[in-house]
Amino acid sequence: METLTLSRLELRKDKEACATVTCNPFVHEVTVTNRQKVKVALLGTVLFPVRMLLTVVVFLILWPISRLRFLGLSKEQISQPIIGWRWWFLEALAWTLCRVLFFVLGFMRVKVRGRMAPPTEAPILVVAPHSSFLDAVVMVPCGLVTVMSRAENLNIPIVGDLLRFNQAIVVSRQDPESRRSCVEELKKRVSARGQWSQILIFPEGTTTNGTALIKFKAGAFIVGVPVQPVIIRYPNKLDTVRWTWKGINIIQVLWYTLSQFYTSAEIEFLPVYTPTQEEKDNPALFASNVQKTMARALGVPATEFEFEGRVPVTRVGLLKLPVQPGARVIETRLQKTGAGMQAVLNGMGGLVEECRRLPAHRLTPEQCAELLNLPASQPDTHALFTSYCQGSDGLLDPREFVLGMLAVDKTWSVERVLELAFTFFDTGSKGWLCEGEFSRLLQALLSCPELDVLPIIEETNMREKSELLLEELQDLFKSKQNFKSLFTCYLRPEGEEQEKTTPLPNGRGHTSNGVGLTGKASSNGIASSTKKWD
Repeated sequence: METLTLSRLELRKDKEACATVTCNPFVHEVTVTNRQKVKVALLGTVLFPVRMLLTVVVFLILWPISRLRFLGLSKEQISQPIIGWRWWFLEALAWTLCRVLFFVLGFMRVKVRGRMAPPTEAPILVVAPHSSFLDAVVMVPCGLVTVMSRAENLNIPIVGDLLRFNQAIVVSRQDPESRRSCVEELKKRVSARGQWSQILIFPEGTTTNGTALIKFKAGAFIVGVPVQPVIIRYPNKLDTVRWTWKGINIIQVLWYTLSQFYTSAEIEFLPVYTPTQEEKDNPALFASNVQKTMARALGVPATEFEFEGRVPVTRVGLLKLPVQPGARVIETRLQKTGAGMQAVLNGMGGLVEECRRLPAHRLTPEQCAELLNLPASQPDTHALFTSYCQGSDGLLDPREFVLGMLAVDKTWSVERVLELAFTFFDTGSKGWLCEGEFSRLLQALLSCPELDVLPIIEETNMREKSELLLEELQDLFKSKQNFKSLFTCYLRPEGEEQEKTTPLPNGRGHTSNGVGLTGKASSNGIASSTKKWD
């Protein structure tokens, strides 16, 4: 049988697509040297309390000023641009206090590159990357332009009043009606020919670790007006200032920031981006092109990462998948148990044999751990299988766990993984898969039991013949780009070659990587091989 191969040319063509999964902007490993720890401890003891006290004082002064701006105004007047002394006097006073605030926080100098366009030239400013709440420092060179913010921020003491002072456009992510009214308000303001101030937007919609730009939300680009990209850099700040949406700790961010002598900030205004007619008609294309322009200026990848609900996902081919394959999460958990990925792979034979003996049989996490020779009594061991437990009974389909782990293991050839998957889901050993069996196979490979795989099934001929042979399954992953990218760009994205692959078995009972067609482990656990991808 022909071995599944990928040429270097094909891999180079996949490079841009693979960039969306080789870096994870939602995970940040904090590394602090001993010298930094000593510096933070000594300086923080002095600087942190002083700066926090001064920050509170500035906020307490800003609070009544923000209230004064709308004192005595009707609801209709508040919905219009503020004019007169409420604008020129209070605006200048508030901006001065904001500059003092950032000076107190350590931003003694904010370096500006480029030219900020006037509202008539670029009604919208798009800012990236969005790495922490400190990105509000962009308001220093931009002035107190209007911002777009989450509706939940209005409930934060003082911050909510400052957003009202700013006449911010607020949106609730959970309310479709709120999003529609937000777009209408945006259209009204940008069409007012400079009567309103410019609108500042963080199009990523959430914070990341800054190593890549995630997919820009199309909402800011629906109006189809010129925008000015603005990028933020922090040349001297500690890595620890950057945090992700997952477990952000404001106290730690403040501690590390306020414990520095100063924090540099560079704000760069890129040339105004004027959309073409095609981009005006297609806001998603407009957003994507602006994202790529800013990514090139930053020297980072422009990725397809985005949020679905509250879960970060990435687009691979026709599918939206979790940022990391389930097996990668398992690998991280294995480090806590002290077992390691290799120990699980070495003990996989018993679990594979169980899957072949009783294909649809569901097991408890303890039973799976026992078959893998892992200490079933440890809580960390139990946690390895929780993401595979579906339903209220707490049981899991061991086939999903096995295939999820082997799919990311480069010592297994892609063909070998597909062959094992085929035998798992070929109910009754009839020699072909129906559409439902093929769907479950894909879900198991990708560790996504609830994933809607109908878009990718459309690329097969199953609608016509309602069955899929093993050779046809392997050919799909060899010749169809959307199938091939699931391995090359998602499950196994690192490098251009596999370090090891295992040749297909010549007959029943041949042992491959410790597990043969009968599921029996080899004597050394992992069989070596020198066969490589082209």
